[in-house]
Amino acid sequence: MKKIYVIIFTVFLNMAFHSCTPQGISDNAPAATEEDCCGDGSPIPPPPPPPPGG
Repeated sequence: MKKIYVIIFTVFLNMAFHSCTPQGISDNAPAATEEDCCGDGSPIPPPPPPPPGG
């Protein structure tokens, strides 16, 4: 009998978490462009060299 209560509680808990956001997060956000992450379109500089003695 306890297992049934645990299963019902788990189902309702999952429903509560998933019902808070009926739309996906990306539905409201504008599409990301390359300029959003990389700046004005200039090339990305290479990473710095590893420290000596590594």
